[in-house]
Amino acid sequence: MTKRASSDTTKYPSARLTGMKDFMQWATEIRQKPAKIDIALFKKLAMAKGKESEAVKALRFLGIIDQGGVPTIEFDSLRNDYQPTLRRLAEASYADLLNLIPPRMINQKRLVNFFGPPVETAEYQSKLFVWICEQAGIELPNVEKRFHRARFDKKKDAKSSS
Repeated sequence: MTKRASSDTTKYPSARLTGMKDFMQWATEIRQKPAKIDIALFKKLAMAKGKESEAVKALRFLGIIDQGGVPTIEFDSLRNDYQPTLRRLAEASYADLLNLIPPRMINQKRLVNFFGPPVETAEYQSKLFVWICEQAGIELPNVEKRFHRARFDKKKDAKSSS
């Protein structure tokens, strides 16, 4: 896998967890590798509803599919050896982040600052990163189990100014 560009130019994925969880379960249980993994496949399988393109971007970012949606050798590796493969892919894809912030120092605020702005997108990018690390066996002991969302602060501020 090629080294990623710096975080200033890297387009980190912001796929929703539900679609990614469904995909990973599907990918490890199917009998035969599909010829192509794209938005149409996600729609056919009713995964990542309304956010199919984000899920495809995340798979591309991790190197599981190529630019055309064709499953790479990493797709096979993921199916055969899930956690070690995902760990290797996560460490390569998120190298800038993991080299800048030691895993034990990663928390929600640092992640959102690393990925942001905008905060709302950075929160989705952070949640995806944390889930990938969890699946990959990369320990992040100081990440809050439930993310506090900035959009809730906006609603609270709107109520208090009324």
